[in-house]
Amino acid sequence: MNYYISATPGRLRIHSPRLHNNHDEIKKFELFIASVNGIEKIETNTLTGSALMHYDEKQTNCERLLFILESSGYFDLMKAETPDELAEKAAEEAAKLIIDVITDELA
Repeated sequence: MNYYISATPGRLRIHSPRLHNNHDEIKKFELFIASVNGIEKIETNTLTGSALMHYDEKQTNCERLLFILESSGYFDLMKAETPDELAEKAAEEAAKLIIDVITDELA
């Protein structure tokens, strides 16, 4: 499982291998992140290792939250993929599959 990030104002979603299929770690994460000033709501999914954090932009911001998550070992921004990167990978894989099918048909 890879790291993933998606951010919009007031909302940050991450996927983290540390949270993936780890109920105990998810509970620790929820307690930890709830203690951060400005966090309004947390939704986690153990199966996917994801966490969706809603926050008050007047009290915190995405950069601060990412710093806190990286400092605590829950996230690695350098290894994270964005929605655009995932879409690009999917398009490349689909193109390869189409080329393989066409090549097989022509052979």
